[in-house]
Amino acid sequence: MLTSTAFAQDIILADIDGEPLTLEEFEQEYSKAIGSRTEAADDSLAEYADYLERYVNFKIKLMEAHDAGYFEDSELLSEINSYRTSFAKPYLMDNAVINPMVEDLYQRRQEFIHASHLMMTLTNDSSPEDTLYAWEKISSLQDSLAAGVSFGDLAFRHSEDPSASSSNALQGFRGNLGWFTGGQMIQAFEDAAYSTTVGETSDIVRSAYGYHLIQVHDREPTLPARQASHIMIRFSGDTPDDSLRTRAKIDSLKSLIDSGTSFEEIAMAHSEDPGSADLGGSLSGLIEHHNRNIDRTFHDALFALDSLGQVSNVVETPFGLHLIRYDEASVLPTFDQEYERLSRLVQSLPRIKTAESELEKFLRTLYISSVDTLKFARLVEEIPPDSLKAQFALIEPADSTASLITLADSVYTFQQFARFVSDQLIPVRTGMTSTDLALEYADAFLNDRVVFYHSFELEKSDAEFQQIMDEFRDGLALFAIMEDSVWNASSEDSLALLQHYEEYTEEYQWPDRFRLIEVSGSPDSLLTEAIEFLTSASMADLQRAINSDSTWTLRVDTVLVADSTNSIYDRATGLALGEHTEILSDRARRLFLYVDGMEPARLKTFEEAKTEVMSEIQILLEEDFHQRLRSKFKVTTFPERLEYAFQ
Repeated sequence: MLTSTAFAQDIILADIDGEPLTLEEFEQEYSKAIGSRTEAADDSLAEYADYLERYVNFKIKLMEAHDAGYFEDSELLSEINSYRTSFAKPYLMDNAVINPMVEDLYQRRQEFIHASHLMMTLTNDSSPEDTLYAWEKISSLQDSLAAGVSFGDLAFRHSEDPSASSSNALQGFRGNLGWFTGGQMIQAFEDAAYSTTVGETSDIVRSAYGYHLIQVHDREPTLPARQASHIMIRFSGDTPDDSLRTRAKIDSLKSLIDSGTSFEEIAMAHSEDPGSADLGGSLSGLIEHHNRNIDRTFHDALFALDSLGQVSNVVETPFGLHLIRYDEASVLPTFDQEYERLSRLVQSLPRIKTAESELEKFLRTLYISSVDTLKFARLVEEIPPDSLKAQFALIEPADSTASLITLADSVYTFQQFARFVSDQLIPVRTGMTSTDLALEYADAFLNDRVVFYHSFELEKSDAEFQQIMDEFRDGLALFAIMEDSVWNASSEDSLALLQHYEEYTEEYQWPDRFRLIEVSGSPDSLLTEAIEFLTSASMADLQRAINSDSTWTLRVDTVLVADSTNSIYDRATGLALGEHTEILSDRARRLFLYVDGMEPARLKTFEEAKTEVMSEIQILLEEDFHQRLRSKFKVTTFPERLEYAFQ
């Protein structure tokens, strides 16, 4: 018995120049066009037959494009090379960098970590002496921790994170960073925290900010966000008696809820939160787990509740006393649901730049490259480093076509390099010579060129990239051949257009149309003044007044409308002659509409019908083009065999 694949391979749906179009190929292409094989299987025979005809036309147009030399056209090849280069880098970044980072970030965001840190600050250009001093200092703190000194005490006294010694800091006092998850810390710090066991302290970690020691206090799974309601009673005074009265009031409300009184009724009657009281205490939006914008005490009380509808004991925050009800839980999103959001987050994080540089460095290892350092030094030695970028375009080497940089089998001249430098910006650092700066530009040039060079290799080795390039190449060729054979032909033959119009003149008609006058402008006071003007004058009088008075900065346009347009003009439907709408908003405009009368049905002039005529001529030319190609390539189709499709 044949397998379904073998069966589909044996059924031929069309013969094109002696080559079979199989049911297997048809099903693959149809599924791709529809979205999936499952969706495709639900379609009708008529839909399959229509697609078969269109797919055959697509294939024979590609064959004609090959025969006519479109795929060797220099402009098309240049556009393909440009697209290949511009697409290769984001494609490589997506597959080699962003997708793995999104997967890693998603996994990390399934958990929160509670940690503290000690920090000795450094910058990327710190001197060796400063770096050594910071290392020795944090190493001594590491020894103190090993001897049993409190992490918080050491952070308070020695950490160079300013928040460590500030009791007013929202985060970081005594080194305590609170709870965080993936993407909320710089990568080196996050990597170390996630690889450190609860109760342990990391080894010394280097980040862009300096050296760190990280102590992990706890870890817990991420919980779904929650919907909550609350009742809040504010503190009414500063005395102990005031506090007792406030406490007594909320205790009494809690007793009422416990005895069965509606939470919503109590909230509406007694809650002193103006934003939620009228809603029965309901807080807008979901409260995310470990959301730093929510008061910590309120957050912890909410997420300590075990069941829907459960009400907390009295909770005190800086805003007052609360009773919190757990109303609803969301569901943690799947990887697919989170992908787009996490992808945007990844691309906004500083780590993406590092990953991009690492990708370029990796690609550089695949090819042999060289830079003529001696030539560079001679070319730039007389130019101050801070003037080098501006002077590059003015440098005239003895032989401007001589190669300065090579990458695999490609060689680059000074002119090519100078054009690249004009769009770059590399900062001049202390102690940097002109040669140093020129060589950094050369390194950046190689990083840019290696992506271009690798894109050609990628098209040979990566099936998905190759398919994308094939589709782009085919699309360009099809556009070119249709432009030459159909679209240009239909617009350039004015006599054919006129003859077609004259033959079918009766088909080009305007229906009865409302003539609407649109008066637009701002501010609304001017539009109101115009509407009041119309109570005792005609629209023609208003137009003359607007034209003669420069202070009336209003615009008047005529719009002809036949049927519903699903636009603001439908607001005038049903109005009688001389009536108008109120002031309306349309995108950024303010306007009103005035019914000025009816335009009776009439034949369109040739100029008015020209776009329709051209479209009809194009359809005829395209049909004729397809028939000629079907004859040339001896096409035979067997649509009756589509009954086996997606069986």
